[in-house]
Amino acid sequence: MTAVGRRHFCPWLLAGIAAPFLCWSSTGCGSSAGVAPKPEAQDRINKLLRLYTAYSDKNRKGPPNEEALRAFGQKLTPAEREANLLPDDLDSIFTSPRDNQKFEVQYNLRIDPGQNRAVAWEAVGKDGRRFVALTIGYVEEYDDQTLAEHKK
Repeated sequence: MTAVGRRHFCPWLLAGIAAPFLCWSSTGCGSSAGVAPKPEAQDRINKLLRLYTAYSDKNRKGPPNEEALRAFGQKLTPAEREANLLPDDLDSIFTSPRDNQKFEVQYNLRIDPGQNRAVAWEAVGKDGRRFVALTIGYVEEYDDQTLAEHKK
């Protein structure tokens, strides 16, 4: 018998062709830099929203003022703070590092995920835009007109 007309399968050849393709496809088309970290102001207002939400969930209403919200936060156990992703030092979450002013907060507001209203926002913000904490649980960056619509 001759080997004429018979083709030999070479697994090394297949691996040599497939390996570069598999490596390229697993890295994706974009850069490998990853997701950019959140700005510090966004992180702080997000923590303030979590504290406000924890108060609202426990008391079935929004806090009447900043003092009540701070007192509630100070009384949380370490486990409760950890569960709500809150820092031990709560003082910093009340101030935006972008404009160095306290966040403006709509007190006495019950958190209702069915409504998309502003709970807290930067007093001035940066470049005409402010981070805004919403009752739906998100923090967005809005211009003055969009913020006014969500304060209603």
